[in-house]
Amino acid sequence: MQMARIMTVQGEIDAADLGFTLPHEHILVDFGGAETASADRYDREEVVRTMRPYVEEIAAAGVRSFVDCSPMYLARDVRVLRALSEQTGMQFITNTGQYKEPYLPEETFDITAQALAEQWIREWEEGIDGTDVRPGFIKTAVEPGPLAPTQQKVITAAAITSRATGLTIGTHTCAGIAAMHVLRLLSVHQVDPAKWIFIHAHQEKDFDLIRMVAREGCWIELDGIGAASDASILAMLLKLLDAGHVGQVLLSHDAGWYSVGEPNGGKPRPYTHLGETFLPLMRDFGIDEPTIHRITVGNPARAFAIREDWCRNC
Repeated sequence: MQMARIMTVQGEIDAADLGFTLPHEHILVDFGGAETASADRYDREEVVRTMRPYVEEIAAAGVRSFVDCSPMYLARDVRVLRALSEQTGMQFITNTGQYKEPYLPEETFDITAQALAEQWIREWEEGIDGTDVRPGFIKTAVEPGPLAPTQQKVITAAAITSRATGLTIGTHTCAGIAAMHVLRLLSVHQVDPAKWIFIHAHQEKDFDLIRMVAREGCWIELDGIGAASDASILAMLLKLLDAGHVGQVLLSHDAGWYSVGEPNGGKPRPYTHLGETFLPLMRDFGIDEPTIHRITVGNPARAFAIREDWCRNC
């Protein structure tokens, strides 16, 4: 029997134990660029002290799991995530993969998609940055229009990695045209659309495009809660539910974070708007509790699940 598992920074868990999940957030981000990205640019203990109250706040409100979407070269730091997990009880999921220009190292422009994928597969098999922490998904990014050659390479590498590991791919996409291009590339490499997350889908204003993408069977992530207007997110959510896509929706804030280079890490945005404001609004508009549970608990567990036969080293 194939069992669904989730890989957290503290090891694998049953997908059924993921609980209420925020599928797109950030603890730490460094927009300095790939050439300067380094843990030398911040103090890990300071980051943990700064962000711990924000994590404790949502843990007390019933959030069980937190998907951290900062990729390598943008301050992905699994030591920070594991420390926060140990101190707060939050289940953190980190990633392998890379972002887009100008947050790619020069090597990415020169090597093949296969060679790039091999680096990411190695993180799954051996751990990230000298630790035993393994990725729970693959993070990528593209521009809103047709994919540039390097972005096509990164998506191809993600497809190869997903096929080798069973990890889901999440792509900062923002636009329906780019989403369709990503899906076509994934199809070439025989990646199931259900293993792909259309990140920032709420930024696409043409619902016909959103519906076209959703019909492919991928995940539609509305992750601007608390930043975009509640009315705009709710309107898109209701349309998706009316169109029968309740089993494909993910909701999150894209919030946080400790910003490297800003005094004291800047001013993080809390991860509370979904629970405190948006879920009550959903109820006000007639969305029932089983549907809310499915979106906030069931869907993330399915989106990030890895079948038992892929967990060769779990």
